[in-house]
Amino acid sequence: MNLWNEGQQNLKGLHCKAKYSRQIVPENQGNPFIEAIPNRLGLDEFYDRLHSVPKFEEGFLKLDIEDRLELVQQIKPSFWTPLPAHYEKYRGLYNMIKIGYQSRNPLNAMYNRQFAIGWDKIFENGIDKNGTNLAGNIQTAQSLAEIGLSGMGKSKIYERILNNLFPQVIHHHEYKGKRLLMTQVVWLKIECPSGKSLGALCKNFYSAVDDLLGSNFYEKFGERGGTIDNLAKRMVKVAAQINLGVLIIDEIQNVHKAHSGGDERMINFFTELVNTIGIPTIVIGTFKAMYLFKKSLANARRGVPDTFSENITSFMLEDSWEWGEFIDSLWDLQYTKKYTPLSDDLKKVMYYYTLGIPDIAIKLFMHLQSKAILNESTEIITPSLLNEVASKSLRLLFPLFEKIRKGGGSYSDLESIEDVEPEWEEFNDYIKQAAFKINLYGKIKKNHSRAQQLRSKEQILEELISFATNLTPTLEVAESLANKVYNASEGMGEEQHMFAQLAQLALKTTTTPFSSEEKGENNIDNKKKRTRKIKPILEEYDIRYIVKQGYKNNLSTEEALEKANLVVDCDELLKYI
Repeated sequence: MNLWNEGQQNLKGLHCKAKYSRQIVPENQGNPFIEAIPNRLGLDEFYDRLHSVPKFEEGFLKLDIEDRLELVQQIKPSFWTPLPAHYEKYRGLYNMIKIGYQSRNPLNAMYNRQFAIGWDKIFENGIDKNGTNLAGNIQTAQSLAEIGLSGMGKSKIYERILNNLFPQVIHHHEYKGKRLLMTQVVWLKIECPSGKSLGALCKNFYSAVDDLLGSNFYEKFGERGGTIDNLAKRMVKVAAQINLGVLIIDEIQNVHKAHSGGDERMINFFTELVNTIGIPTIVIGTFKAMYLFKKSLANARRGVPDTFSENITSFMLEDSWEWGEFIDSLWDLQYTKKYTPLSDDLKKVMYYYTLGIPDIAIKLFMHLQSKAILNESTEIITPSLLNEVASKSLRLLFPLFEKIRKGGGSYSDLESIEDVEPEWEEFNDYIKQAAFKINLYGKIKKNHSRAQQLRSKEQILEELISFATNLTPTLEVAESLANKVYNASEGMGEEQHMFAQLAQLALKTTTTPFSSEEKGENNIDNKKKRTRKIKPILEEYDIRYIVKQGYKNNLSTEEALEKANLVVDCDELLKYI
């Protein structure tokens, strides 16, 4: 990378001279802003560039206690393990930046036309029903919300990706033999000040741009008063002027809705920034930021659904590959005299106390080592020592985590842990209404599926009854069996297991008489019982035949149905809910 700001210490960020590369995607060809973006990395190179661990030497273990305790303190700032989900974020960010520039090509007449009209006027007029702004341009920008637990590394992953894999400012001088004097700010990350207004956020934006470019936008615009709308117009004008590739706003939950004019105005600001001006935007926050979206979901003026996506990240699951990879890598960083292998018991206790939250897991591991080095003659890490350290170091989190393990408590309890776990009923209503794409990770995905399933009782029962009518003599029997299977798990069982259980019960009806209650004495009298026709020989495609043949081959009901391709994954069924 051809660095531009070497020796210019007054400018922040990584600056470089534009170096253009050939583009495969036709929409990206002939656009200097896109061709100047570094080529995308493969997974292996991504891992190598971002993987970070403290320097470790065998000789460290022979150092005295104080030196080794100092080494333990280096784990948190130096340890970082890239995971597949991180690469997905990098790939999404990379594509977001390039796609956002597709509608802002400095060589096209439309680019200059928008400056001639004025970005403040374009922003004020918004877009029409076809997504066209005042200049007649349809922006290609996308936006993303990263919502999740504090300590899950939402901000850190973007910081590492942006600082290590992208230049922050690209300076253009000549493109294909023609003069092109332009400054391109590829990314800008600002933090939302606590308890402040959208106006304060705009001022933070000016300050960050000035630090990066040596400009005076804060003096020119930030110190001037005005309404929220005027502040927003000035901000988008500057964002367009510096050819911003993506704007990342961290700690978005800190924007006070009362100061900012309400959540509706907040959403409008972000939407217009993306749809009208064409600046890709990523907002990062805890679950307290959910208020920004709740009232706005039913509003049809939110643009094309594909332009807004959302990643909602909860805990890493205990049996997930991500948690295993993370804790295995962390556990290797031991400065005790004797290395303690990571046993299943230690791994289970670590997860119990941290719930898979990386920040807490790293801190607990550091405290654990320090305790072993200071107080243990053998310096061996044991589950009992881990319990002792956790009970002291994490005692303030115990009530909070216990509520989470039990699935939450009263509404007031859930409010108190809002930035750790969302209130489920309200959250799922939000998801059902959402007009944009949503990605769920970790334990929150499992909880959401179950909560959604519980509210879909009528639909699930309807499918179970429909399935049972093909296996039972009457509709009444089918309804009885379907309700029995559904109620056995209170609607929270895996659906494919419920279907398998239903098939098993239905088979018993061919040989075992029902009680009078199950048959319904008002509908099936003794005469009908005596004159019921003999059932025909079962066909090969009959489910009862398939299950019986499975029994002969030592297969369970579910295994027999799966072998015959009659059982689908729960995800397939959820498509119809």
